[in-house]
Amino acid sequence: MSGFIEQDQWKAFLDEFSKRNQLRPTRLEVVGEVGAQEEEEFLPFVGVTFEPKGAEAGSVEVILGGETLADQRHVEHLISNVQRIAPLIGPTGLEEGLGFEDQDGNKTLLTFEELLEIPEKTSQARETASPTA
Repeated sequence: MSGFIEQDQWKAFLDEFSKRNQLRPTRLEVVGEVGAQEEEEFLPFVGVTFEPKGAEAGSVEVILGGETLADQRHVEHLISNVQRIAPLIGPTGLEEGLGFEDQDGNKTLLTFEELLEIPEKTSQARETASPTA
């Protein structure tokens, strides 16, 4: 991970990042001693917060979940003793997620996924391929 955010900017950066990326589909992975562990896939992004004080000081919480109260899907992932935060920028220059590193060297990757849609041409192709009466 490169392009790290300065620690005194974490709270403001994460607040703005959360506002810009609300409800984007996500993938959350933790990479550590046992390899990569996928925590979830395609849940909408709710937000990410930094706790500068108190019992959880130095921790970051990633919150993912359903878009409505009826949607019970919900994940809150706490990363303790965060040492570094880096935005993940794609080849087009757009934000593709965030990378976090804790004091043990474990990395948590929050990446935004692209939901595939069925192309309209598929429907039209079927209609033209169907026999007409």
